[in-house]
Amino acid sequence: MTFKMTISTDNWRPDWWGVEKCFQRTRELGEKYVELTTATGFNLLEGLGFSPYVTVDGDPFIIRDLLEKYDLELVSIDCDYPIWSHHSIDVLEKTIVWGTQLGCRLYITTDSDQYPAGRTLEDWLRVIKYHFECVLPTAERRDAIIAVEPHGRLTTRPDTLMQIVTQNGSDRIGINFDTGNSFIAGQDPVAFLKQVKDRVVHMHIKDVSEALARTLRGEETGIASSEVYLGQGVNADNIKKCLDIMAATDREIPISPEAGGEKLIVPSIKWLREHIRGKGYTLVP
Repeated sequence: MTFKMTISTDNWRPDWWGVEKCFQRTRELGEKYVELTTATGFNLLEGLGFSPYVTVDGDPFIIRDLLEKYDLELVSIDCDYPIWSHHSIDVLEKTIVWGTQLGCRLYITTDSDQYPAGRTLEDWLRVIKYHFECVLPTAERRDAIIAVEPHGRLTTRPDTLMQIVTQNGSDRIGINFDTGNSFIAGQDPVAFLKQVKDRVVHMHIKDVSEALARTLRGEETGIASSEVYLGQGVNADNIKKCLDIMAATDREIPISPEAGGEKLIVPSIKWLREHIRGKGYTLVP
């Protein structure tokens, strides 16, 4: 089994770092593979160099040049916009067109905790199916994969998540499994992953602090990042078991540790690398 350690620029959002500083630090840590977080439009904080988010309405070759400067490879792009909204079509299409110019094939999206009133579950599944129908031709032309992350009302339920990613009948829709979101939503991440593992193409690895679990578990559908370093929280054993499950699938899986800020992401990468090596699993060099 092979894992690919993929470092998200979003880890440094609490530190107000721009994307180039995130790239530089990623290389200093000895890592090679990165995940970007993107948005449409233009953000003042990005323009001032204080945000790791990148606009897909800008020139992608600016990012290409930075990747080359720091000898990094772009593996995935987190371009979340609630998939129940028609705006998700535009966000996904723009991001796929932008990202494939950088060699990226994997695009992460999700739903949200709150849905507009007035529709049934079956209605929303039909709406989401239609939105993906609109995007799939773009993904097919560019050999792209869409990965749906458990982070909302429907996606944190294993049965509905599987329906969402299979109802279009396309192998271009998979899952970005998130160990922290599944836990905070009140699910058992290990049992959850066992039900969806065959569609998993990417993972976000989050731990959860004891205090957060005590106050928010079952009340929220996701967290932005871990508030403790990986291995320090109450979700650590689940993370280990989830990695074992994916190791048994004998596929290469990008894994992206998510912890809030420099002080947490550095020991998180170290803990994750040590655990994987200790188990005898392979990390892509």
